[in-house]
Amino acid sequence: MNKAILTDLLEKALHPEFMELKDRTEAHSEHEQSDGGAHYELRIVCAQFAGLAPLARHRLVNDATQSVRAQLHALAVKAYTPEEFAALNAPKVKRPSILLKTQ
Repeated sequence: MNKAILTDLLEKALHPEFMELKDRTEAHSEHEQSDGGAHYELRIVCAQFAGLAPLARHRLVNDATQSVRAQLHALAVKAYTPEEFAALNAPKVKRPSILLKTQ
């Protein structure tokens, strides 16, 4: 399975605002039950996910990759709306420390 093909399918179907696809096949090649299929991790941000439960979001991803599913062993999906992703990646605000005087 070519990562570029998988990326292209997802981009055409879902038009993500952000997508990170990691090939994890090497990490699984020594597993006893490995069938040699490709293992991927996907983080995807898409406006189409708004109002959808996680399972429905995964179905959209699965539908987009249906033509190559037979070549995939595993596709781990983390699917976010733009708002969810922004909230997860918001800069951490450091609160000022309060110094108490002691006598």
